[in-house]
Amino acid sequence: MIFRFIIFFPEPKDWILDGFPRTMIQAAGLDSILAQEGQPLNLALMLDVPDDIIVDRISNRWSHVPSGRVYHTSYKPPKRPGLDDETGEPLVQRDDDKAENVRARLKNYRNYTAPLLDYYRAAGILKTVSAPTSYEGYVEIRKILDTYMQALKV
Repeated sequence: MIFRFIIFFPEPKDWILDGFPRTMIQAAGLDSILAQEGQPLNLALMLDVPDDIIVDRISNRWSHVPSGRVYHTSYKPPKRPGLDDETGEPLVQRDDDKAENVRARLKNYRNYTAPLLDYYRAAGILKTVSAPTSYEGYVEIRKILDTYMQALKV
């Protein structure tokens, strides 16, 4: 799907991919398509967040499925534990959000996605963003993108 988008919609020349590529095979495929289109990848961002913060952010997330409302037990808790603020219905935690599954996903990340860091570092396009909080990550990403966009205008 991503590859079709790049081939059929090559304008504008600047775009952001979030969570792709995830493997070296995908990265090689992306590079091949971009080379054919004369659009090399020119920036890769890696959010550096400690595992314990990732596990906390995700495993403390609960949702009210019918409405899509999301709660977090630390920074946006429901008024009554385990219940939706508006309906009083039970909140649920997705299986993917359970701490043990988050840790398994982080292990999978290290096995399949982390090698991309060396790949993009060697290409000279990797920027690491310290993101212990969402706000700190946002501020740093914004600085990097602002600098990058200014360089394009020159």
